[in-house]
Amino acid sequence: MTAVKFEIYDGQIEKFLKKLKGLPGNVEEVINGILHKQGIDIATAEITRFMPVSGANKKHAKKSNWSKSTKGNLEFTIKARGGAANKRGSFGYLVFPNEGRGPHNPLEQRFMERGAKSATSPILNKLNKAVDERLRKELI
Repeated sequence: MTAVKFEIYDGQIEKFLKKLKGLPGNVEEVINGILHKQGIDIATAEITRFMPVSGANKKHAKKSNWSKSTKGNLEFTIKARGGAANKRGSFGYLVFPNEGRGPHNPLEQRFMERGAKSATSPILNKLNKAVDERLRKELI
C-alpha cells in the first residue's frame, strides 16, 4: 500500500531545529499539535492536488475522502484507503499507484511523493510560526 510519512527530521529544517533548542518546556507538544492538526490537512490537500482523474464518468478518489492518517511523535503518515478494487467504495487503484499496475494505470503515478514534497514548505512555515509564538510567550 502506498503511504507517505512526514518526519520532522529532514535536511531542510536546520533553522527550525536551532529555534527548538531555545524553547524551554515540552517542545514536542507544540510540534505535534501543528503536525497532527494542520500538517495532515496540508499534506492531504497537496497529495490530492496531484492525483490524476480519468475521463471516465465514475467516482474518483480525488473528490472523496480517500486517505487515512496515523499520528506518531514528531511525525504523521498518510495512507490511501485503497483495498480490493472489487469492493464497493474502495479505491483499489490507489494501492499501487507508483507501479503502474492494472489495465487503466499503465504509468507510474508519484502523486503521494510529489504532494508530500509540495506540503513540506507550508508545514515548516506553520511550525516556525508556532515556535516563534511560543518563544515570544516564554520571553514575556
